[in-house]
Amino acid sequence: MPRDSTERAVTTTRRRLLGTIGAGVGVATLGTVGGSAQESDDYWTVVALPDTQNYAENKTSYAKDQTEWIADNADAENIVFASHEGDLVENGDDDAEWQYIDDALSTLDGVVPYASVTGNHDYVELWDRLSGIARYKERFGPSRYAQRDWFGGAGPTNGDENRDNLNSYQLFSAGGYDFMHLALEWETPGSVDDSSTPLGWAQRVLDDHPDRATIVTTHSYLRDSPKRRGRNLQEANNIGNTGQTLWEELISPNEQVFMVLCGHWHEDDGEVHQVSTNAADSEVYELLANYQFGVPNGGNGFMRRIEFRPGGGSDAPDRIQVRTYSPSTGDEKTDGDSKFGFDLDFDARFGSSSEEPDEPDDPSATFQQGTDGYEGAADTMLRAADPESSYGTVESLSTDGDNPQGTGYATQVLLRFDGIVGLGDSQIPPGATITEATLRLQTADAGDGAAVHRLRTGWTPESTWASVGGGIQADGLDAVSEPETETGAVETGETTVDVTTSVQAWVDGARNRGWVFRPLGSDGWDIKGVRSGTPPTLIVDYDPRDAAVGDADGDGDIDDDDVTRIQRSIAGEDVDINRTAADVDGDGDVDISDAVAVDNFAGGSQ
Repeated sequence: MPRDSTERAVTTTRRRLLGTIGAGVGVATLGTVGGSAQESDDYWTVVALPDTQNYAENKTSYAKDQTEWIADNADAENIVFASHEGDLVENGDDDAEWQYIDDALSTLDGVVPYASVTGNHDYVELWDRLSGIARYKERFGPSRYAQRDWFGGAGPTNGDENRDNLNSYQLFSAGGYDFMHLALEWETPGSVDDSSTPLGWAQRVLDDHPDRATIVTTHSYLRDSPKRRGRNLQEANNIGNTGQTLWEELISPNEQVFMVLCGHWHEDDGEVHQVSTNAADSEVYELLANYQFGVPNGGNGFMRRIEFRPGGGSDAPDRIQVRTYSPSTGDEKTDGDSKFGFDLDFDARFGSSSEEPDEPDDPSATFQQGTDGYEGAADTMLRAADPESSYGTVESLSTDGDNPQGTGYATQVLLRFDGIVGLGDSQIPPGATITEATLRLQTADAGDGAAVHRLRTGWTPESTWASVGGGIQADGLDAVSEPETETGAVETGETTVDVTTSVQAWVDGARNRGWVFRPLGSDGWDIKGVRSGTPPTLIVDYDPRDAAVGDADGDGDIDDDDVTRIQRSIAGEDVDINRTAADVDGDGDVDISDAVAVDNFAGGSQ
């Protein structure tokens, strides 16, 4: 996701800019170019939601009061993230409780980035992580967040539906700094040395994002009595790690982790905080909040408001101020465990300021059918068993090497995003350098996956197996011989495909025909299509060129007039032409290859 990228004078630090940059979530808006920051005068806020289990069981208003307050005050309090600390419900097998908390947290959808973690009460049987977690995954698994630009992903995935994808990470930016949030399951199992385990998956995510200051949320970590990290496992099957092990193996060795949020423990008043020193001699702020027994009515709706205040420190330049507040009652707890703060230097802890100006981030364009006015996506399925039938109106598409089963007949999927290259505000400019292009697909049914090839032949949603000559061949004529990628076996949920090479070809002037998904095996892969509720998404990061490549007449558009002008110039006519823009391939000449490329940019009407 894009970062805050406001340019600065050479001697300007991030802190001096906070009043003008703001503290917004740097998220690229679907269908537009770049990201926008939410404005703020001087601070930004992260909200921690302690255990809501009693609210869910008793159907009180407290959890909904919390999320409605967050939504109503997202701008005024500059709330950039909300984290639920686990135990969403009291009884993990009660559908009504899950519906309650689902309704409450849905208030945050499209308002602020947020995350949840599993608690011991969220399983079918208390304390038993093997008893089942399907209700949590159905409502709060990765599919809930797959279309959010701030959602980084979930894992690990090993084929165990009861334990896969219970951990996730989120990316957001605030105050000129880039942050990551790691949401880790209760008593996070595994080893940092084994990426197939939750703890190893978390280490890999940290390794992949070394420059992002990180907040970790997990359910059981810090105790209130005695005041220390947990040292004994509570899970019935002895699967997992204690809070102390989590500190020793993951938190302390990774300097970028500066805060740990947790709930669960309530032997005293359910509140405690401490400052620990990690392996790099940096401070880590560890906060426990769980009001279900220390406050009437299962917590009275109290939650943590963690405010990041630049210039607010006394012993150091900046301050993290923690407040405990209930939207339901309007009360604020002001004792030393409820209202406290930490002075620190944001630049030093979250990413040092530079004496050189920041390089602006690459712009980004995102395309999804029906989002922000984009309507250029098209897809269909070709089916050998029914060669004359068109599947251009179905919502789910399948690529399969054996459909119907036992026949050996294949199905293929065709997908295209039209109009992505051009000079419009929401398009990728011709001649840009594509730094990364990612296709996000929702897998409706797991399977063997597909080889994804860039298409060279034309098609429409009404095309059939027969009309394209017996399916699409990877022969260099129908489609490029070498696949863009081979996905391998895929699981349900989000599947990402790297399509950088093909998008680069299109911005360099090749005709955009989209892709064909050719099956890799006999276990079909079902993909949610353009007409579904979660259509495919194409996200492209790029480095633009200075010249308006293809705009031969300089009118700000690439259209038939540019094609005609280039053709007339090639024919030797004396025409007014921007030769730099017309020389699409950059070889110093304006020739027929440039005319073809510009015709492709213009939609191929000539």
